[in-house]
Amino acid sequence: MWRWYDNLSGLDESFWLERVLEQLRPSPFLTPSFLKPWSASFAKEIRVGVWKERGLIMFHRKPNAWELLGGQDVADRLDGLCADEEFWRSLRRQARQWNAPLEFPNLAYDSEALRHRDPSDILELTDRSPFVPLGGSFTEYLQALVRKSRHELKRKIAKAEREAADGLTLRSGLEHLETFLHLHRLSSPDKRSFMQDEVERFFRALCLSLDRAGMLGLQVLFAGETPLAALMEIRFAGVVHLYNSGYDPTYSPLSPGLVLIAKSIEQACLEGFREYDFLRGDERYKYHLGGRDREVFKLTWF
Repeated sequence: MWRWYDNLSGLDESFWLERVLEQLRPSPFLTPSFLKPWSASFAKEIRVGVWKERGLIMFHRKPNAWELLGGQDVADRLDGLCADEEFWRSLRRQARQWNAPLEFPNLAYDSEALRHRDPSDILELTDRSPFVPLGGSFTEYLQALVRKSRHELKRKIAKAEREAADGLTLRSGLEHLETFLHLHRLSSPDKRSFMQDEVERFFRALCLSLDRAGMLGLQVLFAGETPLAALMEIRFAGVVHLYNSGYDPTYSPLSPGLVLIAKSIEQACLEGFREYDFLRGDERYKYHLGGRDREVFKLTWF
């Protein structure tokens, strides 16, 4: 019934990706393109289960628990990859032999792990993950914003376009990775502290992996030849996920980070994406840009 692996090389990637795409809202953080670089960077011990060729679940070992592969910090939406009730009952029987809790961080409200939870499980609300539904033009997106937010966004875009030396341009592609990393560190002490050597190696490997899969959106806003702001998107299953960003505080009066995200949303509208997902975090700018909340949970099995 179950086949267990201690690495990811034994998994057939087509089977793996099929299980991801069967989700109601397929998560890029469960794809091989994300989890292989993550595992190579952070996982010490892995336990991967395939159930009846219909279900898949992946864990890594923490000191006192088994946690979904991808972990708490950098994988924004995790889950087990099966909707079958029998899969979850059978997993519970398996887990009783492991002598450690199972932790399911960063679960969306519609995740399978939550849908099949037991009253004895521990459930915690841990975060919020704002998103914007798309499906029309950028003009329609702007019209859907509350009046004050729409006015402020238009004003800031116009100000940046008016005052930026040599005009604004948007450039994209993997060749801007160094600029992204530089601007990310420059943004704030917290981001500089986050982007240590181990994390930087992960980001480099992740960008290469996503680019090979056609899932990477790496965009930089320039004034002439001066980079003002950069963002990293994961584009998957009709959704643009805003994964990380950075900007040069010297140009804060131009609101370059906000202007870049607005231009990214405009591009997503033009390319026919159905949603722009800001991912975890309740930063104010996400709501000024029309973000609607989704709750994020952590589930623990004992």
